[in-house]
Amino acid sequence: MLITFTGRISNKKFTTPVRYIRAGSGIRCFTAAENQWWRNLRGGADVILRIQGKDAQYHASAIFDDPARVRQGLEDYLKVFPQDAAYHDIRLTRDKGLVKEDLDRASTTAVIVEAQPA
Repeated sequence: MLITFTGRISNKKFTTPVRYIRAGSGIRCFTAAENQWWRNLRGGADVILRIQGKDAQYHASAIFDDPARVRQGLEDYLKVFPQDAAYHDIRLTRDKGLVKEDLDRASTTAVIVEAQPA
């Protein structure tokens, strides 16, 4: 998926690729807090999502200060894309489960971006 958003300070358009999952009627993706782009979505912002070659208007927001919600979101996301655990420094157990301590730590450094159709 490509997410296109407007910079809060520069007012320029930016596009970044992300992997996503569907969450109810919306879309959810993750990034690390150290990345800068998600900050443009704090408080909510209109975005364009290109999914499977089609653009659509969405309203997106960043969730970064709710570790319990981020943790649950990460668990759901990593069930679909377990290979992405490494991007969040989460190790997998022998049975491909998530190492609890790593997941707890990642829930304080990951950011959920949730988008709903506009």
